[in-house]
Amino acid sequence: CERAAAAASSSSAGGGGAAASGSSGQGLAAFLAMLLRLLLAGGGAGGGAPSARFGAPSSAPCGVQLAGRGGLRAAMCEPQRDLSEGGEVGASVCDQEVLSVSERELLSMSDDELLALADGGEEALADGGEAQLVQAAPPVYDGPTSAEGLQGLVCSVELPEVGLVLEVADSLAGGGGAGRGLFVRLAEGVDSVTLPAGVAFCGYAAGGMELAGDSEGGKTVGFALRSADTSVFFEQQLWSVADLLAPGSGVRHIAGHEVERDAGGRVQAISPDPDWGGARYFVPSREQGDLSIMNIGQMSNDLAMSLAGGAGGGDSQYSAESRSRNVLVLVQRLERDPDRPSVARPSRPVSTLAADVTFRNSAPMELGCEYGERYWSRRAEAGEDGFS
Repeated sequence: CERAAAAASSSSAGGGGAAASGSSGQGLAAFLAMLLRLLLAGGGAGGGAPSARFGAPSSAPCGVQLAGRGGLRAAMCEPQRDLSEGGEVGASVCDQEVLSVSERELLSMSDDELLALADGGEEALADGGEAQLVQAAPPVYDGPTSAEGLQGLVCSVELPEVGLVLEVADSLAGGGGAGRGLFVRLAEGVDSVTLPAGVAFCGYAAGGMELAGDSEGGKTVGFALRSADTSVFFEQQLWSVADLLAPGSGVRHIAGHEVERDAGGRVQAISPDPDWGGARYFVPSREQGDLSIMNIGQMSNDLAMSLAGGAGGGDSQYSAESRSRNVLVLVQRLERDPDRPSVARPSRPVSTLAADVTFRNSAPMELGCEYGERYWSRRAEAGEDGFS
């Protein structure tokens, strides 16, 4: 059985900024942009980490937040190219350091949020000459935790610039029978960290694309896009399928898929091509090496499913439970085919935040990742129960 990559829409998985309190927070936006590059840059089929370091660059390109959006936020940055035509925005054009606090907050909002702000007639408040937006805080994460603390701790990965610590230990899911799990907590001295939907949270696993899934484990991720609103990473930016394949974008096809377009060339639907003979499955390597920010995502369990498996009330109930309990989704990272530059091909999944979230927990809480209803249905059909 393979896990499904997320069908998160571009409106719910749009890139944005981040905020942390209780620490300096300096260079946080730059760190997140750098982390995005580290996770999404080409590392070869073996999944090795690119030659980037956890330094704090002097500026962060807001092109990460503008990908495929156009309109309201594109005008704020005065890009050299029209984003609706797939142009790129670089740090030299849109430099976060030259933007005010309010402008950066506006850039972190989706188009829908900006329109709602305008329609609702909400106004910026003046505070010492610096305008600040009135925004509802994202929900505080409340995941599984244990009063006894973590058992069977395997590793801790500190992200000091963000103010979080990721840890792998015995999972609390399924009554403790789910093997190892992925946990998150605040770093010492940090009171709160807020991150937006669409942030590349961590790498999933070292591995590569294969013609068939791994029959011995459940960590294989299938490459099957089923909606024009599905989000994908491409050239270090988050796009919807429709935006990535829009006329003038430079990308006409996604490997292994058929698309339906309207008279204007806009994508209306996408589905897997049953006759495609290419590599459709990301299979983690048997030897993962030391766990790190690049391969720790594979340890996250689906918290929407019981140990017995099966969705109970079907896809709609599973989807509701997953939205409530799982903070992570797997988003496919695509890369340009060197032999056919207008074709984007799969490379690997990335563990990505499914919604805006605030972390305020000093004690470790388990992070859930959506596997997808298809994954659990196939396990049930095969007579398999529980987590992989």
